[in-house]
Amino acid sequence: GRRIIYSSLTKEELTPEKIIEILPAVLREHDINSEEIDYLYKYYKGNQPVLNKVKNIRPEINHKVLENHAYEFVEFRKANDFGEPVQYIQKGEKNMENVNPEISTLNAYMESEDKSSLDKDLGEWRSICGTAYRWVDVDSSKDEDEAPFEISTPDPRRTFVVYSSGIKGEQLFAGHYSYFSETVMTEENKSFQTKYREITIYTDKYMMRVKDSLRGNYSIIPYEIKVDGKITEVKKYPLILTGKRIIEYPMNQSRIGDIELVMSITDAINQVKSNNLDGIDQFIQSLLVFINQTVDPKEFKKLVALGAVEVTSSDSNRPADVKLLTSQMNHADTKVVTDDLYNSALSILAIPKQNQKASGGDTGEARLLGEGWTMAYQRAKQDDLSFKKSEREFLKTVLKICKADTREAGEKIKKLKISDIDIRIPRDKSDNLLVKAQALLNLLQSGVHPEVAFSIVGLFGDPHDVYQKSAKFQGEDFWKKVKEKVDKMAEQEANENKSKTTLSGEGKDQTDKKDTVSSQE
Repeated sequence: GRRIIYSSLTKEELTPEKIIEILPAVLREHDINSEEIDYLYKYYKGNQPVLNKVKNIRPEINHKVLENHAYEFVEFRKANDFGEPVQYIQKGEKNMENVNPEISTLNAYMESEDKSSLDKDLGEWRSICGTAYRWVDVDSSKDEDEAPFEISTPDPRRTFVVYSSGIKGEQLFAGHYSYFSETVMTEENKSFQTKYREITIYTDKYMMRVKDSLRGNYSIIPYEIKVDGKITEVKKYPLILTGKRIIEYPMNQSRIGDIELVMSITDAINQVKSNNLDGIDQFIQSLLVFINQTVDPKEFKKLVALGAVEVTSSDSNRPADVKLLTSQMNHADTKVVTDDLYNSALSILAIPKQNQKASGGDTGEARLLGEGWTMAYQRAKQDDLSFKKSEREFLKTVLKICKADTREAGEKIKKLKISDIDIRIPRDKSDNLLVKAQALLNLLQSGVHPEVAFSIVGLFGDPHDVYQKSAKFQGEDFWKKVKEKVDKMAEQEANENKSKTTLSGEGKDQTDKKDTVSSQE
């Protein structure tokens, strides 16, 4: 996993000078993380150790087979978690009878900023290296944009967050940097190009820029701001709206991604596959062994071109012979090994197995459990908790920006609170559709309020919205109408079962009479 960067400073001590003082140690830790993330990212793209495979015996036969299962695992996780846009809905216990229109406005803002695509990128980084970051700030574009904020998913190789080492573990500051080059003149009036990185650091209250010469020299780049109509230089630029600008989205406490959990397994699969192909090639290109016979290479090539080899023996006690030196691998055994390795990787990552055999009389629940979909869903729910924790920090800054919005046009958010918002990560709602629908009917028949029932069964991404639309369609006494319909359906079903039982009983009586007459006869 990735290293968590800590500092013993407090928020009150975060002056530009103090940050410059601890920045070298912070960047040393981050640079280690950056190298590891870069390696994992290249591994995900297909730069894996099997491509450097060396074969000492018969080096001319050296196949390098790369099955990029790392890409497969990351893509599954990304599609499973962020295949559908994350939704913000109203909490069920918050004023059920009224819909807060500001939540719809918030979702519209997120759609205008293409947040679903950025979530996909964020999920990709989380799966690759175990952590990801999101940047949010006031919209600086001059044109009239629908959302008053702007967001992005920065590269974690150039982004870092520093936390307090105290018991709260709160975020102290975050940074992101870019590389530049500049021309430097020497004392002899000779110029040369040198690289440096410019680091933008955000605290909750201000931002600052630092120039790193990549030789251990750090200097603050001053901002030019207007004070009383005059331009003055300051070390830190105060944020008009306080709050976090960069938020970390760790996959788990250890910041460990999917790839490094099974990296040795995927390397072994590639090695076995490559060696297996080498074995096939070596069997086809078997060595020709001459026993008790000296061969002239030129004459041998002529004979091979004719499709035959001629050998003679001058010693009857040592007969000459020609044989092929062959040893073929058992490919069935290697397939067992690779299948076992692959299934182990799927089990570790809680990824469903592809069922190669036709299922018999298994129910839907049994197939979901046996093929691993149930475990994948439970693992995803666990990872969702880490995502939602960071997402709430992101929403705190977003709501602060929205409430300070002074634009005249468009919908606005003025009263929405974090406690009003529930973060919903939608997944396939068609699994066990009939079972969930039957559960919904049973809950409604038992007198459970429809909105509570909608939330429990998991059929709807936004149960509150579905309830409001249903109430609008059915009328004010929606709950009573639903209960009456359900009771009527239950009564009809009971009558049908009763009539079937009566008919079955009459048939049984007729059969008993026939048996009695037959016995008497």
